[in-house]
Amino acid sequence: MKIDLNLFVVFDAIYCEGNITKAASVLNLSQPAVSHSLGKLRAHFDDALFVRQGNEMRPTPVAKNVIADVREALHQLQVCLVQSRQFEPSTSRENFSLSLHGSLEPYYLPPLQQSLSKESPTINIRSNKRVRRSDLENKLASGDIDLAIDALIPVSNNILHTQLELDQVVVMARKDHPSINSSLDLDTYLHLQHVLVSSRSTGPGLEDFELSRLGLHRKISLRCQHPFTACRIITNNDMLLTLPKRAAEMYSQLFDINIYPMPVELPGIDVHLYWHVNVDKEPANKWLRNKMIMAASNS
Repeated sequence: MKIDLNLFVVFDAIYCEGNITKAASVLNLSQPAVSHSLGKLRAHFDDALFVRQGNEMRPTPVAKNVIADVREALHQLQVCLVQSRQFEPSTSRENFSLSLHGSLEPYYLPPLQQSLSKESPTINIRSNKRVRRSDLENKLASGDIDLAIDALIPVSNNILHTQLELDQVVVMARKDHPSINSSLDLDTYLHLQHVLVSSRSTGPGLEDFELSRLGLHRKISLRCQHPFTACRIITNNDMLLTLPKRAAEMYSQLFDINIYPMPVELPGIDVHLYWHVNVDKEPANKWLRNKMIMAASNS
């Protein structure tokens, strides 16, 4: 049998005040409204619950038997309501799940974790393999993932997002490359062999899609999953690697590789942070979003 939880608030008020009029005043309700609620409670418990003795309403044995449980339940509900509006990162033991491409981890996760280690040492972050874009909304809605980082994609009104960065693609090649002097021209770029970094086994890269719109095609000789692997490969041969500038600058510090501007103008890579509208005002998720935005600006 369903019962309105507000009735138990009335029950507790009558028990405390011992008077329907006083209970009504405490609850800011009319006396008939409190009497009506008491009638529903009596029907539910099949007991009078309170009997009049002079000007007081004295609890019956049934009322005395359930008051402790009612008060505990109301207290737990109040705690849940308070906690839903509060979030203390320094003591929280929240577990957050992020969805992002493996190639994005090296320059988003380190600054995020550095910040969390100082301010929120008991919070745990789990970085998952990027979910398929067709599954993004369902994964965010179900709570399987809390946030996602991906290129700008069409989403419904249930998914909110904000830009983390607008990056440009650049070209990487080993130092002293025999076909490149001080700059890289388009003919050389299209003539040489390329490494493509992609999590998919088939299909063009983003840069290939944009090149094809210009009627241009490059030669893909090797496909791999991670830019670290691709950078190691091109240090030992004459292949080229096209990456977002932010990633290229990071890997160029690890490898003996030069960076060149893309020899043809291509649209920027618009990277966005995504979350579900249901958690837009949820304190923990809002806090993590802000941390991720700050990490992106500091990476």
